[in-house]
Parts: sequence; C-alpha cells; structure tokens
Amino acid sequence: MIFLIIAIILTACFGVTMVVMSDRKKAASRKGAYNKKKGIISLSTYLRLSKFLDEFFLTRGGYRKVRTRVAELSVYTSQEIQVYAVRVYAIATFSSVGLVILGALIFKDLFSTLLVLMYAIIMNTVLVSKQIDSVHFKLLKQLSMALSSLRQNYLRLNSIPEAVAESDTGSEIHRAFEDIYFILTDIDGKKRLDEFYATTPFKLLCTLAGVCYILNNSGDTKLRDGSSNFLQAMGMMADEVNLEIRRISLQKARFGMLEYLPVAPLLAIGVIEGFFTSIIPGTSVIYSGAIGYISRTVILLASIVGYIVIVKVNSAVSVKKDDRNALIIRLLKRKWFSDIVKDMMPKKQFKKAKKQRIIKGALSMTDLRHMYATKIMFSLLAFCITITCFFFAVNLGKQFVYKNVKEVSLVGGEKLTAKDVKIRTEMDKLYLSMPTLPSANETKEYVKAKLPKLPAFDQDAQIKRLQEKYTSYHNASFKWWMIVIAFLVSMGATKIPEIMLRGRAWLLKTESEEDVLQLQTIIAILMNTSTDTLDTLFWLERQSRVHKNAILDAYHEYPSNPELALNRLKAKAVLPGFKRLVDKLILTIHQITLAEAFSDLVTERDHVMRIREISQNTTLNKKRSMVSPLAMAPLVLTAILYILLPLGILGFKEFMAALANVQH
Repeated sequence: MIFLIIAIILTACFGVTMVVMSDRKKAASRKGAYNKKKGIISLSTYLRLSKFLDEFFLTRGGYRKVRTRVAELSVYTSQEIQVYAVRVYAIATFSSVGLVILGALIFKDLFSTLLVLMYAIIMNTVLVSKQIDSVHFKLLKQLSMALSSLRQNYLRLNSIPEAVAESDTGSEIHRAFEDIYFILTDIDGKKRLDEFYATTPFKLLCTLAGVCYILNNSGDTKLRDGSSNFLQAMGMMADEVNLEIRRISLQKARFGMLEYLPVAPLLAIGVIEGFFTSIIPGTSVIYSGAIGYISRTVILLASIVGYIVIVKVNSAVSVKKDDRNALIIRLLKRKWFSDIVKDMMPKKQFKKAKKQRIIKGALSMTDLRHMYATKIMFSLLAFCITITCFFFAVNLGKQFVYKNVKEVSLVGGEKLTAKDVKIRTEMDKLYLSMPTLPSANETKEYVKAKLPKLPAFDQDAQIKRLQEKYTSYHNASFKWWMIVIAFLVSMGATKIPEIMLRGRAWLLKTESEEDVLQLQTIIAILMNTSTDTLDTLFWLERQSRVHKNAILDAYHEYPSNPELALNRLKAKAVLPGFKRLVDKLILTIHQITLAEAFSDLVTERDHVMRIREISQNTTLNKKRSMVSPLAMAPLVLTAILYILLPLGILGFKEFMAALANVQH
C-alpha cells in the first residue's frame, strides 16, 4: 500500500515536471520567456502549475492550504500568491517525497516506511512554516528601512499621507504601504483600517497603520521637549522592529543546524545495520526481529518528537493565536462525542479551577471541553499506535524468524550457498510444524537425517539453532502485557494537552512582551491627544494580538461599570508589565488624565526594552539548553538500541553458551 502511495505521488510529481518542461519549451520559443542561462521560470508556467495543483485530486487539498497561508501574509498580489505558493508547495512536497523514498530504501519494510511517511507529512507542514517564517523575517528588515525612510520624508513634507506615499519600501511591504496611504486619504478610512487589521497578520504593520491613522486624524502634536509625537512613535516602532530583527538573527545563530540533528538517525540506522551485519552476521537476526522493530520505532518516534519541538521553538512566530484543533471542533459538534467529553470532565470545582488556571496562563482559546476532547484524542491515538507497533513487531519479527536460516551468534555460523539455504529452509519448515519442541536427541537425529554429511561440531550448532528458532517462532505472539503497556501509554498521553499548554505559556512570554510594547506605543501616541479611556481601550483592542480577547471584554463592560471592567482585565493579566499598564488606566477613570498617568511611559519603556533584550538572550540560552537533549536523544538511542543492545544480547548468549559447555 505504501509503495502504491509513493508511486501515485511520484506520478503526480512527474506530471508536474512534464507540465513545467512543456511550458518551458513553449516559453523559450516565444521571445525568450524562459531564460536558459538564468534558469528563470516564466509567469505563465507558474500560473499553469498553480491551476494544475489546484485541480489535481492528490495535490488539491495541500496546495490550497499553502496558498491560503501565503495569502494570509497580505503582502502579495493575486499572481504573486500563486507564484510563491507553487514554490513553497514544490519545495515541501519534493523534500517529503524524497524522505519517504529514502526511508523505503533504507528500511525495506512496510511498518518503518509508514513511520517515515508520518515523519514526511509532519516535515511537509514544517517546511511550509519555515518558508513563511523567512518571509516574516524579510518583512521585518524591509519595515526597518521603510520606517527610516518614513521619518525622513515626514521631516521634509510635514504630511503623514505624503510621507507614506514617498517612502522607500521593499517589494513585500510596498502593497501594505499603499493600503495605509488609502486608509489615510479615503473618506471611509475607518472601514479600510478595520479591513487592514482583519487581513494583515503582521502585527507591526497593523501598529504602523493605527499610529498613522490616529495622528493623521487628530493632528501631530509637539511634546514637552518640542519633538514631534509622530516622530517619537516612529522611533519607538523602529526600536521594536530592530529588537525583533536582532532576536531572530541571534536565534538563527544559536540554533544553527540543531533542528536537523534528529533527522540524522534515518541515515545512521541503515549505515549501522549494514556495517554490523557484514562483520557480525548474527546481528541481522536481532535487527530484523521484534527487538529490532521496537528499537527502530522508539528511535523514529524520538526523532519525530525532537524535530517537531525544535522547529516549533526555533520558529520566528512560535505561538498561534488560535491553538484549537479543527478536528476536535468538528467532533464536539457531534452529540455522542460531546456527551463522552462531558462525562470525562471533572465534576469537582477545585479540579476545574486548576485546569482553568492552566488555560488562562497559556492565553489559550481552548476551554475545558476542548481540553478533555483533546485528551481523548491523544489517548486513543497513543493506544492505537502502541498496539500497531506491537502488532508489526510481533508479526514481522515472526516472519523473519521463519525465513532466517543463519545462527544467532557473533560470527553468524558457516557460509551458506543457495543450495544450502534451500535445504535448511525446507528442514526448518518441517521442524517448526511439529506440535511440540523436540528434545535435543530428537533434534540431533533429525539433523543427521536431513544433513548427513555435516561435521559433528556443525551438527551441534544446528541443534542449538533449530531449538532456539522453534522457541522464538512459537513465542512470537501477541501477549496480554502488550495491552497493559498500551493502556499505560494511552493514560500517559492524556497529560499531553496540559504539557502543550504549559509549553505554550512558556513560548508566549516573549510574544506577550512584544504585545505590551506595541500597546505602549499606541498609548504614547494617544496620551498626547484628547482620547478618553474608552477610546484607548478601543485602540488597544485593535492593536493587541495576545491580550485581544481580554481587552475586548473590558471594552464592552466599561460603559456599565468602568472600575469592574478594568479590574477584571487586570485579573486576567499574566505579565507584570501589562498589569502596570491596566493600573494606570484605572487611575484615568476619575482621577487624572491619560497623559498624567503615563507621563513616565517613554522612560519606563526604554528601560523595559533593555531588560527585555537581556531576558531575550537568557530565554534563547534556555531554549537552546532545553532542545539540545531532544536533538541528541535520537542519536543516543540509536547508539544504545542499535549498537550496544544487539552486541550485548549476542555477547550474553555466547557467554551463557560457553558457561554451559564448561559445566558439561
């Protein structure tokens, strides 16, 4: 089945390649649309490929997801989206297919290839995310240059719309600056701004659009030191952008090629197996038996987990806004599944509150129902995977024992010709069909009858081999304790949702700090205008990503009870910086103005940014130290399970055999 899937994928890839080649030939004959020296593919080729991938039944679903993710960047035109989506999809698909083919060639068995296929599916998604991250980093660098140009043009033109229009921008953010210009000049600019927020996930661009809109409407003001409010805001934004560029650059330098270490065992397993079976033939029995399959499964699963975690931690945007699972959301709409989840949920208030604190700390969009539904999904998945692993390990191992005619020893026994293998295969088949294990004397007579010319020493080796083979073959069956292990694994898997939420809370710390810095930028602008507290909450909600839902609740509750709304907002806060921000907003209800409450904001913000840069370096070091064991774990497991364990088993058997001979 797996090879059929690979064949279909390769057929699809071949079809795509043929489309490319045919279009290249046509393009080359039409005024040099395809430049052979530079290797540039024409736009028409990309559009044809995009149409093919969008309509072909094997590629339709995956390609549309990639195209949606590229479109969500909101920095490309319709044609550019198709071009970039084809590139991203092609790189991810060919890399994944190559990995599956490599795994099939190395392992040469169905079960291991299925594990590699799972690895390839995960890698496909990861490769798409990494290419999207590369665009994110490019946007940051272009935005840094564009902000510098915007400040210079504002000093020259003294007009925000004209300064935006005249700014030097990169190709990726040029469209966004055009949208900002239309927001500032259109009669219905507010509606355009809301659309910009809804369609632009790049939050720094959203902050820039909001700043320009607010100050263009209210008018730029002079600060106490005589500087421009707009120029101060642009300076704040430039500091944020440059800090983020430094963080990602440092992260790339610290992590380096670390995320590729978990992939190394895929190549190492084949090399180790080939090397040891050539010099110690007896290891082939272990590698192809139940122990070998279980070892291979453990190594591959460790490799998959390590790769996913490292790539997630090393991502430029490591936390998704909506962390809910689409499959779980669909299942919860089914009454039967919803009833099961309801029965599983805790009934005691104390336990409910404990789980709610975990969700709140991670600023997750999940709830208790979704959490316990995820527990059920992970538990069932873990149980099925464990049972499947045992099933394949037992059955494939049993098949190998049945076909193997070599001795399980460090030297592997005598060298056999094709005729010898055929004779021993028939001999083993009859021997294994016997209802009970023959005694040593009965086995000796059987060997003499089948192999009369065999020397006495080799006859003893055959007796030992046949009896061990009979025992191994008939013992290779599904045991009751395998079900117990599967249940224990499934029970452990129920803890995965909590672990993921705690990991999300840890990863969210950096993003929450960035969110607070951008909220401070908006407040630094609003404090020099006539904006009241309710309007401030409105703009904060528009700009926030991490605290968006909490601020939205406060905005709706504020007209009925301002103090209660802001105190509830403070209670939901996790970061001290956000709590201090809310404390100052509470003061603006009756006592002082926004400008007075946040008079020390700029000074405090500079201090916070310096502390944050230090904490970023510390966090990166912690991330590096956390993922290093995950990166090395597959290699260590490979050394233990694929080198030390087989040699230890063979050595122990040889030692016990020698000890038995000495006693006799």
